[in-house]
Amino acid sequence: MKVSEILKTKGPQVFTISEEKSLGDALRIIVVNKIGVLIVLNYEGKISGILSERDIIRASYENQNDYLNLGVAEFMTKNVIIVEPDDDVDYAESVMTTNRFRHVPVISNKILVGIISIGDIVKVQLNESRYENKYLKDYISGVQ
Repeated sequence: MKVSEILKTKGPQVFTISEEKSLGDALRIIVVNKIGVLIVLNYEGKISGILSERDIIRASYENQNDYLNLGVAEFMTKNVIIVEPDDDVDYAESVMTTNRFRHVPVISNKILVGIISIGDIVKVQLNESRYENKYLKDYISGVQ
């Protein structure tokens, strides 16, 4: 299965934030939209980083008095690993597991086309397993 098939099901919506915004702005977007990560864009609209719930928690721990006014750029992950729509889901899972992150942007022709999470991958794998399980049970029992 390809990453593009996950995007067909979940849709292309991606929440972004400017790197000049505050952690308070980021937290508001994350909480209101019930998401776990924001793609950070520079002034040219290009990806400059990714900011997760974990990044905000770390910032709040390190700066307990006034972390909400600190800048997104200071706490975002700058080395953003991406996948492409034609990549296999197994490859995306491997990249996410190896690098210990839960979300990965999907880029096609240098354009952000979506984001997938480890939860999206697990959901797909679970559905495939259920389908295969039913198929094998039907095969064993002689149901055509």
